[in-house]
Amino acid sequence: MFGVFHNLFKQLAEKARKLRINVRSAAKSADRWCKAHSGSIGYYAAVAALLALLGTASHAYRLAPEERADSGGEAPMAAVALQQAEMTPEPTQEPARWVWPLEGEILGEYAEREPVWSATLMQWQTHAALDIAGSPGEAVMACADGTVKDAWSDRLWGNTIVVEHAEGWQSVYAGLNTLKLVTPGDEVSAGQVISSVGNSSACESEMPWHLHFEVTREGEPVDFRTIVQEQTD
Repeated sequence: MFGVFHNLFKQLAEKARKLRINVRSAAKSADRWCKAHSGSIGYYAAVAALLALLGTASHAYRLAPEERADSGGEAPMAAVALQQAEMTPEPTQEPARWVWPLEGEILGEYAEREPVWSATLMQWQTHAALDIAGSPGEAVMACADGTVKDAWSDRLWGNTIVVEHAEGWQSVYAGLNTLKLVTPGDEVSAGQVISSVGNSSACESEMPWHLHFEVTREGEPVDFRTIVQEQTD
């Protein structure tokens, strides 16, 4: 941009120099013309006639810029166009691609409203999750692209990982064998291994080795099987 303005300044300076030369030359020519015709029509009358002639020519010059360009005359100085930043369109967010975190038998059904029997706690309770059977140490994968929100271990649910996804979705993986594969803040993709099947959940310790898997949207529990079904429809 500095180079553009530098060149523009040089062009303006050159045009101003030429204009001064042309003005002086025109003034001398006009003075000679007026003196030459002063004998017949008077000096001041000659000046007035010359000014009228120049005004008519100037008006015609302003009205026909395209004719000046066609005739080979020097075009007026072009204005410097300001380059405007192009607008970058927002990328269209694609729907999340959902995958099962573990392929296995469903040991514990999703029961958000109707209580189911817990053999470990010896009581009826709701179960807004799926318990998926797996072999000890079998890989557990992220169900969709997202960011690891938290990872901890407690006596009730054992080793637990929480992953945040787009559009308010969140998935929870509990009873895991390890928390060493990912840490909070990690970006994960659908199908990426984040842990392995364990039996660290005290509240489901009477069940075979499995993954306790929950999915919510804006804090509301959702049956993962309905999400996968909608994706395939």
